[in-house]
Amino acid sequence: MLDHHIQRTTVYQLAFADSIRFSELKPDDIDSKLFTYHLKKVVSAGLVIKTDSGEYALTPEGRRVGKGALKKQSRMIDRAYSILLLAIQRQEDGAWLLYRRQTHPLLGLTGFMQAQPVADHDVVTTARQECRDKTGLEGEFSVHGHGCFRVYRGEELESFIHFTLLKCTDIQGEVHQSSEAAEYYWDSAPDFAAADMLPNMQILHKMCAAPAGTFAEATFQL
Repeated sequence: MLDHHIQRTTVYQLAFADSIRFSELKPDDIDSKLFTYHLKKVVSAGLVIKTDSGEYALTPEGRRVGKGALKKQSRMIDRAYSILLLAIQRQEDGAWLLYRRQTHPLLGLTGFMQAQPVADHDVVTTARQECRDKTGLEGEFSVHGHGCFRVYRGEELESFIHFTLLKCTDIQGEVHQSSEAAEYYWDSAPDFAAADMLPNMQILHKMCAAPAGTFAEATFQL
């Protein structure tokens, strides 16, 4: 799908913005003709479009590749993406740890922290390590539920995940920012139905209040 490092880097850069001008997208050390050649390749592949304003942006398919463009393209973009969702709540004031997405897909929306399962760790260990690495917070997690979510923008699939929900209510430490892909913060009274929330947040909030073992599957339309 992405046959050259210039193509992969181009899609990766566009994952962090709604659109980018050609002059900002092209690396300084790459000839304009060479870059234009590879830019046309990702356009013809259906991953990037040129907007009416003359800037470049990701298509729905490109947004699903997103920042994963620098990784091996071994997974099909229409296959459910396996993810861990970390519902973290402070005991002392009931505040939830939220993160605002700074990459596509679903750029700018807010939800629970995410982590990717890895082959050589169980999901509880992965959740604890990812939480520590990304936020500096320490806590113990337990598996609470799972399910599938699909998000469409118009008629195009924007996101498709298979998730495992983990809870933590004994979190310790102060939040620090260590990820360019997300902004982490505490919210003592979040509106899970707000327009800037990920559309799955109302369901996830209800799952957190329900007994462990809940399964949820839903499709959302942006």
